Amino acid sequence: MRIPEPHMRNAVSKIRLPSFAIIDARHPMAWALVGGIALVARYLYYLNKFGIKRASIVTHKRNCLRCLEKWQGNLHLREIPAEADHLSVVISMAEEHQWFLYIDASHLIDPRIIQALMNTSHSTIAYMNEDDHQSKSIRAAFLARTDLERWHSMGSEAVITSAKALFPADIDPYSEELRGEVEPYFLAIASPRDARRATWKLIASNQKKVMDFSATFIDPPFENALTWLLCYTPVTPNVITILGLAIAIWVAWLFWQGYLISGALTTFLVEILDGVDGKLARTKLSFSRFGEYEHLVDYFYENLWYLALGVGLKSIAEGNLPLVLAVTLILADTTDNILYTMAERWYGKSIDLFGSFDKHFRLVAGRRNIYGLMFVTGFLAGYPLPTFAVSTFWGCFTAVIHGIRLFQFGKGIRRTERVRTTERVRTTS
Repeated sequence: MRIPEPHMRNAVSKIRLPSFAIIDARHPMAWALVGGIALVARYLYYLNKFGIKRASIVTHKRNCLRCLEKWQGNLHLREIPAEADHLSVVISMAEEHQWFLYIDASHLIDPRIIQALMNTSHSTIAYMNEDDHQSKSIRAAFLARTDLERWHSMGSEAVITSAKALFPADIDPYSEELRGEVEPYFLAIASPRDARRATWKLIASNQKKVMDFSATFIDPPFENALTWLLCYTPVTPNVITILGLAIAIWVAWLFWQGYLISGALTTFLVEILDGVDGKLARTKLSFSRFGEYEHLVDYFYENLWYLALGVGLKSIAEGNLPLVLAVTLILADTTDNILYTMAERWYGKSIDLFGSFDKHFRLVAGRRNIYGLMFVTGFLAGYPLPTFAVSTFWGCFTAVIHGIRLFQFGKGIRRTERVRTTERVRTTS
């Protein structure tokens, strides 16, 4: 499901926001396409998400704001010619602004680093690594107005010596959206080659961590290559979603008509496209309301597959067993989806993140991709009905395991709350 950076939205309300940002876009590579969009545009997106109200862009380009209208959002933007004494101009604009966010846009900076800068209470400069700390360069920083005045009159070193340092290693690598630890990135972009390298880094950083076997070990190379090709085209994630849906309906037709092997092999294309649309959305920062309902689309066509398989297998098996298996698998899949929804609403997290067991069980738990592997293996081996029966059993087993884990997790939380309540009563008495 594509939603625009939920961990960012949650964090915005907890941090003290500066109201002003300076984007240094003097370097030509600040306008380079990384992940299909210009680096400058990428920072405008983040500034909007983080609640910044005003920003100045220092650039050699003339009328650059026209090409950034799509990304301006609620920002009040001002263009400062690079030929001017831009620090002096910014200082003169900043009478009412105590704190500033400064970003050198010729870098690809993880938004978590920007967020950490905004969350500090002191003048802080972010560095790529320890060696960069010695370079006396300011690439991204959270500064006071007095820091800018010293920078203007005494040079950047006067600011560096008094500011705190922030490194990517200081950032909590856990990403709620990606369900695991993702190392924060901070890359200098000095050439087109650097821009290409940064795009690959960006795509790789968008890989979810807790997934099934296929999505973890088989699909990523294909997903990443296709995302790379598409991020430099006008193709949107919604187009990929619709294409995947069309192919998924084609798979259902193949199953319905009894073309079991062809249908099973085509399921891999659907799962790859399902991974691409999410990665493309996060890479191009292209989110939509339609993407929020993608899980409903998945539920529709996956269960259509199971029903179509029941019909297709009925032509080669006596009795109604294939249809019984299809209905049973649909019920198991529906129950499993309800359990996941309950976990999210009650405890704010996926069942897959309850513990180490759940994370590892996710690799093989009954779901579309795992069934796809079963179908390809069993159908090619010539055992279509037994394969469907095993898949149905595995779906029911998965729902039972998830139901037990949901009960155990809730019981553990209630036990912890009782212990804490008892300790508070003892303390107060």
